Amino acid sequence: MSRPATDVISTPNISDIDLDDRLFILEYLTGRSVADLIVDQTRLSLREIKKYNDLLELRRSGTPLQLIFGTSWFIDFEVSVSPGVFIPRPETEQLVEQTLEKTSAKPKIILEIGAGTGAVSIALARAFPEARVYSTDLSPAAVDLARKNAASLGIKDRIRFINADLFDFSDSKQLECRVDLLISNPPYLPTSRLNTLPPEVRNFDPVLALDGGEDGFLVLKALLDNTERFLSTNGFAAFEIDPVLKKPLKNYTRSSNLDFEYGVDNYRNLRFLFVRRK
Repeated sequence: MSRPATDVISTPNISDIDLDDRLFILEYLTGRSVADLIVDQTRLSLREIKKYNDLLELRRSGTPLQLIFGTSWFIDFEVSVSPGVFIPRPETEQLVEQTLEKTSAKPKIILEIGAGTGAVSIALARAFPEARVYSTDLSPAAVDLARKNAASLGIKDRIRFINADLFDFSDSKQLECRVDLLISNPPYLPTSRLNTLPPEVRNFDPVLALDGGEDGFLVLKALLDNTERFLSTNGFAAFEIDPVLKKPLKNYTRSSNLDFEYGVDNYRNLRFLFVRRK
């Protein structure tokens, strides 16, 4: 009688790998659910067992599951991920969801700063089919991946991905005072905190997407300094932030001509900043 799949996998020293991760990897390898494998009493081949062990070793080394699988889910669709490009996080899904809740009118022009995999721009392009989306990233690898992800989802013609540093691109002048929605998940961690991050973040996400300068506020400040210049009359901006930015933001808002509203994530941590013209 055949044994369940969970019995035939024999890998030494896997106790340090989360059980859920082990099961996710097993499902990825076989293309079937663990429940189906057990019900069918499926046995893996020697080649599959070796591959499974190799994938476990990758996970043990800290490699994120998304990089092992090559994909990541974002809200209700999947994007490809690759080394050197920031992996989408649940908090950024929440940024998009809260932004959609706060959007009173359908935006005609959307500008994202920091495209990464393109997940945010793709989500907004899907939510607002009539909008024209511009999305910049300083990393050529990120721009290339974002374009491929948009193409795979059939919306490459509605998003213009641009290799640029923040707002520094050829058509930016044409967007001044016309952007109905400006959105960004900028690097917001103080430089001193980078070495304290979990290995799967510290060793696999690009520093460019994490390092916000000495106090974490460097890039967000540059975005806020330009927000009024780009927003349309009724437009608004949405940013993902970190609680560490509470103090520099308090100092910044005292002299700003913008209206600020804060939002929290699912763990009730300060995580989002929404900005409008006064």
